[in-house]
Amino acid sequence: MLDAVIGGFKESERIVSDALDAHVGSGTLLLADRGLWGLARWHRLRGQGTHLLWRIERRKARRVQDVLPDGSYLARTEANKHSRAAGKVKAPPALVRVIEYRIDGQADVVRLITSLLDHEKYPAAELAALYARRWETELSLDEIKTHQRGRPVLRSQTPDGVRREVYGHLIVHHATRDLLNEAARILQSTAERTSFTRALHVVRRTVISPSGFSPSARRRDRRLGIAEIGRSLLPRRRTRECPRKVRSCITGYGSKAPGEPASHRRSPVVVSLNHRWHDH
Repeated sequence: MLDAVIGGFKESERIVSDALDAHVGSGTLLLADRGLWGLARWHRLRGQGTHLLWRIERRKARRVQDVLPDGSYLARTEANKHSRAAGKVKAPPALVRVIEYRIDGQADVVRLITSLLDHEKYPAAELAALYARRWETELSLDEIKTHQRGRPVLRSQTPDGVRREVYGHLIVHHATRDLLNEAARILQSTAERTSFTRALHVVRRTVISPSGFSPSARRRDRRLGIAEIGRSLLPRRRTRECPRKVRSCITGYGSKAPGEPASHRRSPVVVSLNHRWHDH
């Protein structure tokens, strides 16, 4: 977790997220869901030197310019008609690269646009596989909200208190993750195999230890904590799929059968590029 912004429940996620633009810059690859698409935001971030890989709706970027050997294609995207009708300043068109793929043979086609136009340097299959792992950001949110917080609600009773408490949780999570990354580097492993809950126990125990706050004691506690984390590495993660079903049939999704598990594990995600290109 690198940065965060806090807004009211009535504030739009798209508007609030604009405050995060200042954190990203040259050399950063920013992934985003289709709900955050905006041509003006695209130009603003590209002006900062940020590269983008965003999911987009099928009706966007329909003016195809060139089809590339890897199945992706270059297209021109323009401001929508609502922006023009509202009299807003019209953002200039942008040339983007479109990548379409399916996961594990599913019927739905995921459609991405990116500012990385070079298909040889940035193959479509690698970018699609990278975006398919974007869901793992949810694991960080689970670490903060479920394991670290430990309470169903925040303690603070005022808006300022809530902001301070939220940022306090984010700082603790960042420091704990820093400890896990260091442990993974020393153990020549990956951060995925280190246990966040184990590290959280180490941090909590160290904070209340009577060893004091001298630099030597802190270095010793950190060294011992990393060694403890290394003794309980997790097995290599397998991809988990959770079918979109509900307990009562109130939507178009299928309902859960009695005794059906909420999720199951299977082989890693297989990304299949959609090579069948046609004029949209």
